Amino acid sequence: MTFIIAEAGVNHGGDFETALKLVDAAKQSNADAVKFQLFHSRRLWGDERIENLELSEAQMLDICAYCKSLDIEFMCTPFGAEEAIFLRPLVKRMKIASGCLTRIEILQACRHLPVILSTGMSTMKEISEALWHLDDVTLLHCTSAYPCKPEDVNLRAMKTLEENFGHPVRFSDHTAGITAAIAAAARGAVVIEKHLTLDRNMPGPDHKASIMPKEFKAMVSAIREVELMLGDGVKQPRLCEEELRKVWRANS
Repeated sequence: MTFIIAEAGVNHGGDFETALKLVDAAKQSNADAVKFQLFHSRRLWGDERIENLELSEAQMLDICAYCKSLDIEFMCTPFGAEEAIFLRPLVKRMKIASGCLTRIEILQACRHLPVILSTGMSTMKEISEALWHLDDVTLLHCTSAYPCKPEDVNLRAMKTLEENFGHPVRFSDHTAGITAAIAAAARGAVVIEKHLTLDRNMPGPDHKASIMPKEFKAMVSAIREVELMLGDGVKQPRLCEEELRKVWRANS
């Protein structure tokens, strides 16, 4: 069954109450998990460029508790080794962002945990080197453009990554719609991550690559339908065909 992650990211705009509303929206949209980001902008970039988008460790603890109360998995991406160490006891699996794929200190802080590793902007050599530092890995194919144009999605790269590295490869969707995520599910992706927003016109870096709760719920529903359509792969008459088969085969 496809594990669907609602990427809240920084779409809360640094507002704790909005973050909780994103958890509500993810749950109501039937996502399996909701994911945030933990960073300190001054530590990460040495300035205050996105300081207004930060949530504190204390707020993350409260968000984690709120997720548990709603029975939706809490996930969070660390943007530093200290943040990864803080998050370790809070998460079932760690999500590492594409931009951090070459940050060895973050990879090592996540070792021995199940890790979902995004591969946007990455070369095959960089991915190979990152895998040396991790144990239990699912690779997420994605294109780091917000939003990503259809011609840049390159869903066939999921198969390329899986064949080359032998790890499960799934999809992080940065397009403006839901077609790519549904297509990825049809190609066998069992983890799909998609940005969720409460308002695409809000200020912030990810809203244009995000979808609204109603769209997210429609996407989840379509993915679940695709899962049914994929079937078991065995080619034989289905039960629903038996009556018609009897008619036609009787006249053969």
